[in-house]
Amino acid sequence: MATKKSNVDKKSLQKNSKYAEYDLDGDGEVSDEEMTKAQSLIDIENKDKKEDQLRQMAWLSMISMMVFTAFLFLPLIGIDRLNALAPLLQMFYVAQAGVVATFFGANAYMTSTSTTNNTSAKK
Repeated sequence: MATKKSNVDKKSLQKNSKYAEYDLDGDGEVSDEEMTKAQSLIDIENKDKKEDQLRQMAWLSMISMMVFTAFLFLPLIGIDRLNALAPLLQMFYVAQAGVVATFFGANAYMTSTSTTNNTSAKK
């Protein structure tokens, strides 16, 4: 016996709905498939923004280490002050290098994981 779809099952959009952008085929209804596609697009955009932020953090860390090193070679700071600040400077370099290393390590891991998943999916 065929089941009859009621009007309750339809997901029609209200006029000027904020979800109208998810209606990919323009029929005035947002299907589950359209919502899934829209959610996956949002996830991709968010992932891309996150990767951009991580990349910017790594670049800022590398640049700050180079600028700070160049600044230390200027005659503005005396040797006695540099000796007093040595533990702080060491901590700064270790922290900045940690940010850069984590970025490269995470990228390498994600690349190897996606390569492994793509290879196993093709089998």
